[in-house]
Amino acid sequence: MTRYLSYLAAIFFSASMLIAQSPEPTPQTPTLPTPPPLPQFTPLPLDPAVSPSGTPALPAPTPLPDGTMPLPLPPMPALPPLPDAQQINNELAPPLPPQQPEPLSPSPETSTLQDSGRQAVTKEMATTNFYKALDELIAKQRNPKVPDLTIQEALTTAIQKNPDILVAAQELSTSSGRFISVRSKIIPQVTLKSDYGYTSRELNEAQEQWGVNVEFSQLLYDGGAVVSGIRAAISDEVVSYYRLRAVIDTVIFEVKTNFYEVVLNRALIIANKQSVDLLAEQLKDQQNRYEAGTVPRFNVLQAEVALANAKPPLIQAENNYRVSMYRLVRLLGIDYPPGFPSEVPFNVVGKLDYNPRDFQPDDSIRSAVTRNPDLKAQRQLILGEAARVNQQFAAYLPQINAKVVQTNQSDMLTSSLGDMVNGWFFGVTGSWAVWDGLLTYGNMKTAKARLDQAKINYDNGVREVILQVQQSISKILEAKETVDSQEASVVQGVEALRLAQERLDAGAGTQLDVLNQQTSLLQSQTFLLQAYYSYITSVAEYDRALSLDTKFQDIFDDPLTKPQARRFFKINDPDRPQPTLPRAYRKKDPLVPILESAPSPKPTPAKKSKPKGN
Repeated sequence: MTRYLSYLAAIFFSASMLIAQSPEPTPQTPTLPTPPPLPQFTPLPLDPAVSPSGTPALPAPTPLPDGTMPLPLPPMPALPPLPDAQQINNELAPPLPPQQPEPLSPSPETSTLQDSGRQAVTKEMATTNFYKALDELIAKQRNPKVPDLTIQEALTTAIQKNPDILVAAQELSTSSGRFISVRSKIIPQVTLKSDYGYTSRELNEAQEQWGVNVEFSQLLYDGGAVVSGIRAAISDEVVSYYRLRAVIDTVIFEVKTNFYEVVLNRALIIANKQSVDLLAEQLKDQQNRYEAGTVPRFNVLQAEVALANAKPPLIQAENNYRVSMYRLVRLLGIDYPPGFPSEVPFNVVGKLDYNPRDFQPDDSIRSAVTRNPDLKAQRQLILGEAARVNQQFAAYLPQINAKVVQTNQSDMLTSSLGDMVNGWFFGVTGSWAVWDGLLTYGNMKTAKARLDQAKINYDNGVREVILQVQQSISKILEAKETVDSQEASVVQGVEALRLAQERLDAGAGTQLDVLNQQTSLLQSQTFLLQAYYSYITSVAEYDRALSLDTKFQDIFDDPLTKPQARRFFKINDPDRPQPTLPRAYRKKDPLVPILESAPSPKPTPAKKSKPKGN
């Protein structure tokens, strides 16, 4: 093809030279000279010759009619390459406005946000603005007519006035009264009896008589029923005391949970209010842009919808705050001011303080099974039921009582009331139920069943306490990891929102990007506050399981139980060993394998190598 084009070019050039060499016609010449006919050429062969350089060689030029050789063809100019579709699109697209380089966050593989100086400044700005708004809300809601209430003051008030604690204290007094009643059976009884009589003359000779008897009675033997009853009563009293301790632990946990729920709901008000305020500013900005003709009406409608959707969470947070305040009033046992039944009688003072702690699961479980008051109560209940079994068994044995009576009465042989006779009477009485219609057998069977039930409940209670400790530690770890992740997420959200707003102001972004970043930031702030709350409540649950907060004999000041608190001081010592279970259950005590230290792995003895034979 190249050779064919070269021939055509040569023919065209020869024709041009012939025309140029012919004489110019004069005006008198009416016609132009006829050009000579074009020379005939033969087609080129299909296999052209190849030059030494490897390129096809051009054919030899054909001589002109006058015998001269044509001039060589000038070199063809190189054409520029045609542009592709991507280049054409880039040339036709309108130029973008100049943009500033955006600082991108480093990847987790290189560095974390918490290690960067820029992140610290951004986080400080975000937290400063948040807590500044929170302090303003607290100052606005503060009632100067009522006192402030901190968490420690709330705990002290609840221990002194909570209805559940007061009811449990009265139950302790009831158990103490039953113990005194049972113990009285082994103490000598003194009975004073007196009588006076007058007989009229119509019936007999007129006569007056009187008598005063002092009776002393003492139980000598009843098969151990009274002693067993006293042991059961002591166990019941100790059980009531430990249940009171358990109620105090539960109330302390509930007060902490409810108190910080108030703090959380108050903080959520600020988080949602900041979102509403920002969306209101965005709506105002879009309205101004729409009036200037730079944005469509759709942007304004989108901002209005976003603002309307952000208001219900704010309303819900305000309602949750009020309800949590009312629940805290009831939990503390405080009355409302006279004439103002809806006015909260205190101002909650506190914040969601995040103080990480370290926990050892094994040590925590060992401490919980030895300190938890519920477990102590269940263990004492086993001892009480065992004593009741012995008490019922005593009905198979005889009962012996001694009686001493000192008698003083008027002399019946005289009519004078001043004549008196006196004397002493001493006697021993005994009884033995040889056949009671299987009454004792039925009572024994019931008592043994209650004993087995108490042991089953105790074993399950040990597992329950272990579960509570494990769950609380797991929740603490979860909350701690959530706090770490959400603190970084808040920083990223603040920075992403700033960049999205700058892109929107420069015309390179969309309003939807700003709304999405604002929603993401609100979620991060909410998750962070809830993570703080979850950590605090999980630690409170951990302290409740281990009974680390209660000091009953120091701060509980009830006149009915304060002397008993001194008496229970020794059994409340967490370092005091647990009482021994009945003989039938000692080998199955669930505390024994828990309190034992973990066995150290035994070193594997080295194998002796056999000497090699020669």
